[in-house]
Amino acid sequence: MAELPATPDPASPAQTAELRLVEQMAKRNPVFRHLGIVVEVAEPGHTRFAMHVRPDLTNTFGVGHGGIIFTLADMAFGFACNSSGERAMTASAAIDYLAPAPLEARLVADAREVARQGRNVFYDVVISVDGGDPIAIVRGRMKVLGGKVIADA
Repeated sequence: MAELPATPDPASPAQTAELRLVEQMAKRNPVFRHLGIVVEVAEPGHTRFAMHVRPDLTNTFGVGHGGIIFTLADMAFGFACNSSGERAMTASAAIDYLAPAPLEARLVADAREVARQGRNVFYDVVISVDGGDPIAIVRGRMKVLGGKVIADA
């Protein structure tokens, strides 16, 4: 299996703080680690995560399991919202599957904040194979709960 690229160097001090928080959240999240997700971008209102479709992440038909694809998207928009430092949780999300995720494919989830209304923050996530054509699109809503994301950070 090919190695995923290293996390790019952030461009600004604010991005550095957000990237550090995302990396701390990733270290504490066993699902993130189990899936082998890599952070490519962590900036205000935007993350891009990548992972490979391993054999143990496939469905009966030998393609990426839909739940795994959804989990990658949920992680991407959840981490994007929490990277501001204020605790938030997924309140709702819907996914449209457009194409299967082939075995060993490198999936890229690009999550972007599209709207804020009070304590609700909305994200669109496009999941693609190696940044090409989309294989799934997710619309997610985060509820900002308040408090620190990581109490001892």
